[in-house]
Formats: sequence, C-alpha cells, structure tokens
Amino acid sequence: MILLKVILASLLLIGVTKTKKEYSKEYDLINYLACETNEYALVDERFLSWEDSGFNSYSDLPTKNKNSVGGLGNFDLDSLLDEKDRRRIEHKLKSSSSLTINIDYLTCKDKLNKTKGFVPKKTIYSYSYPILLKGTNQELYGIILEQETFEINNELKIKVFLKRSDSWELVYESLIAFS
Repeated sequence: MILLKVILASLLLIGVTKTKKEYSKEYDLINYLACETNEYALVDERFLSWEDSGFNSYSDLPTKNKNSVGGLGNFDLDSLLDEKDRRRIEHKLKSSSSLTINIDYLTCKDKLNKTKGFVPKKTIYSYSYPILLKGTNQELYGIILEQETFEINNELKIKVFLKRSDSWELVYESLIAFS
C-alpha cells in the first residue's frame, strides 16, 4: 500500500514537472519581458491575438529590416528559417492559444493587471503568446507581439528575440501601429 502511494505521488510529480516544462520556454520569454525589462509597468492578463492584430499567415509578418533604428542593424528572419519552420509559424498563427496568462508560470504575479481599460499614470504591456523556434543556425528565437499602453497612447510592435544562456537579446523590432 505504501509502495502504491509512492508510485502515485511520483507519477503526479512527473506530470506536474512535464506540464511546467511545456510552458517553460515560452514563459521564460514572457517573464523576461514582463518581469525583468519593464520594472514599473503592469502586465495585462490577456494575451494579444495574432489574428486580431492582422497576422494570419507568415507572409503577413514583417521579416526583413535594413539599417533599423536603435542599433539593431540588418535583420532577415527568412534567412534563418527553412520551409518547415515557416509552416510551423503558419500553424501557430492560426491556432488558438491560451487567452490569458497562466499566473502559475509568471514570476512577477504582483504586476498582473486584471482591469479592463487603462490605469492612470501606469504603463501596461500586453503580449501575444510567443512563437518559439530553432533557426537553421540551431539558435532559439522567440517572436512576440508587444503592446504598450499609457493612458490613451498605444503602440503595437512585433519583436524577435534570440535566446542567450541566461537572457534574451532583442534582434528585431518593427512598429506595427500607434495612436
């Protein structure tokens, strides 16, 4: 009987660990953006929809940039991906991912904004569910939408990050919309 309890507890622990691993890479990028880069800002609990933001296919993504502002230099996502990667992005753009951030995977729970509307004198960041993939160079890239809202001002950007050993490096960003 004790052996059965030990086995059941072990299986439960393995299941919980596996579930956390499934989200660890995507939430690693979300935690980097939400908890490490914008110290005083809030994070919207709702994910941005790729489709609602106008991205229905890979061809809708701005994947090339020359002489970008901010010192990011030239960037060509197409050169880093093969056809399999592009199809995977297409699938992710069309799939319906979670609509809200899973608070269990967010490391800065106190920054989560659950209000609908703006919060006076506070910047609120909203993110899409990240698309992660390994490029042809075998490095891990994360593609994400970021919306920054301060009262009535609003900016929507697409960003591409490269995973480094202990952090993420911004390698591309493009302003999609602003008001």
